[in-house]
Amino acid sequence: MSIYLTRAHYSQEAFKGMISQPADRESAAKAMFDAAGIKLHHMWYSGNGEVICVVEGDAVSGATAGMVVMASGGFTNVESIELVTMAQMVDSMKSAGAIAAKFRPPGK
Repeated sequence: MSIYLTRAHYSQEAFKGMISQPADRESAAKAMFDAAGIKLHHMWYSGNGEVICVVEGDAVSGATAGMVVMASGGFTNVESIELVTMAQMVDSMKSAGAIAAKFRPPGK
């Protein structure tokens, strides 16, 4: 499982709904993530119309949740970035060194 930073912008319709029926959106998000097999670690509102989540899951679960969220009409944009720990990055550096020796860039 990977950790992802997910950002989504609420739509105008979502804001209208939140004003007319104030509710804890984190509990709704957690229920959706749980159903998709994703663990919600943290959720914040950034103040510029964006919700930011740190979640744990895999690519297929993330794609599933993304489709559900975008189909809801509650968001205008969703993006997820896979986060890599520094230990994982060191492993990547070691692997990249071995692979780079075998790679021929264009024109060389």
